[in-house]
Amino acid sequence: MRHSILVVILLTSPSPRAQTPTPPTAQAEKSAEQNAKPVPAKPDPKLHADVLKLVELSGARKRLESGFPSMLEEGRKQMMQQCTQCGPAFGEEWTKRMLARLNADDFLDIFVEAYEKNFTDDEILELIKLQEKNNDSQPPAPSPHLKEKLNTVMPTLMSEIMGGCTQVGAKLGAEVGAEIEIEHPEYMRAKPEKQ
Repeated sequence: MRHSILVVILLTSPSPRAQTPTPPTAQAEKSAEQNAKPVPAKPDPKLHADVLKLVELSGARKRLESGFPSMLEEGRKQMMQQCTQCGPAFGEEWTKRMLARLNADDFLDIFVEAYEKNFTDDEILELIKLQEKNNDSQPPAPSPHLKEKLNTVMPTLMSEIMGGCTQVGAKLGAEVGAEIEIEHPEYMRAKPEKQ
């Protein structure tokens, strides 16, 4: 699951040849303002600190960082299949720059926000206790309330995490691709002529 989340992040990056959107009209801007979601209130500082602890205990940072190279290789392969004008040097440079710029904190922020949105501090504290006891010979069991909550919330939570991580990866992938295209036009193959 972890690897698939990481691959999804980069695979949804727009190709370097993606066109930039045209500026919205005044009516479209007004419509966007009306449909904009209100900015969520800042989470309770204690909840935030407890969620950070839970994410740290889970080992998510280490898993993300150790998964970046293989995730990028998969992302590069799929990007090269989609971008027929990209030469091999483009893919190599993209991978190198992405690896240098990927920051686990950008992704972990998405995890933290999703947990803050979907769990109370008491539930997070129970999850922390379960994580800390995870090394015991007897696997810990969540309370009936937490078990039900996990069953109810996990699909939404994973969707939020995947969606947020996809946005972070797509933005970075597009920025890197655009930079390479400008700095190294020689990495792009000529478009085949139409017959």
